[in-house]
Amino acid sequence: MPVRVFLTHFPSIQRLSSTQKTCKRGIRKGEMETDMTRILPEECIANIISNTSPRDACRVSLVSRAFKTAAASNLVWERFLPPDYRNIIFPSVSSEAASSSSSSLNMLPKKDLYFHLCNNPTLIGNGNRTFAINKWSGKKCYMLGARELSISWGDTEYYWQWISSADQSPDLPKSRFSEVAHLWLVWWLEIRGSVETKILSPNTTYGAYFIYTIAPMPKNSMHYRAITSPLGLSHPVKVSLSIENEIEGETTNIAYLQPRTSRDRPPGHDDGRLPCKREDMWMEIEIGEFFNGDENNVLQMHLWETEAGQCKSGLVVHGIELRPKEEKNY
Repeated sequence: MPVRVFLTHFPSIQRLSSTQKTCKRGIRKGEMETDMTRILPEECIANIISNTSPRDACRVSLVSRAFKTAAASNLVWERFLPPDYRNIIFPSVSSEAASSSSSSLNMLPKKDLYFHLCNNPTLIGNGNRTFAINKWSGKKCYMLGARELSISWGDTEYYWQWISSADQSPDLPKSRFSEVAHLWLVWWLEIRGSVETKILSPNTTYGAYFIYTIAPMPKNSMHYRAITSPLGLSHPVKVSLSIENEIEGETTNIAYLQPRTSRDRPPGHDDGRLPCKREDMWMEIEIGEFFNGDENNVLQMHLWETEAGQCKSGLVVHGIELRPKEEKNY
């Protein structure tokens, strides 16, 4: 493909190519109309591509064999990965599962590692968090498992049951973590999570999502004979995001745990957020969104229902996910 045609199709590369003067030494007038791969060495082409985006790199790989090779190089995909990815997925970990996962990832070429992290959230730390990256931007995504959250009465066996993945019912979606929390019986529902914003990608708008499902009580529950199906989850809950120690900025919204249409909403709750089903078969509701700048803060996420006075059961908590909001300019 002639250089001029190539640059016309990829403006981001057009802007960057003007800075690659060292790669153009010795090129006579008129040679810019020839095949770009005959002028620039593969490493130079890879360097230009690495300053674009993962989406552009995938597109240019279709141009020719030379571009395909350059676009697949470690130089390109190393730059698309978060700068501190090694500290995140290759540290000393206390979880055996996380340690095994990190060891196998260290052997992958950078492009394979990139797409593995896009499609396979990786256990990190003590195994109660996962790390992934957004496919088109390379920005960080985290999920806090149920054990990483503060659940009111969560350690009281009479109210909540912690179900290991080995004992998980086949009716439940597959969990990323070793345990999920299954609500047996509470009147006061309150779940909190927090995270330091320095672990997230800077200058990025994030959404926080409560990940869960609703399921009948297991037959080994002490309440099974009295309560055989989910209760009290049709009432709206409240969700909020806030920065710790900031008086202003907290926004509280109404949300529904059970799927419903707008016609099912109680009077006065027309603006409540509705859940949606995910590809992994869990459900999610958005807690809120926030812009993560360059400063380090503590983000607090909160879901609660404490006013209806109704008994609640059947909620299965998977965790809270933080991921970049989809950009609309692609």
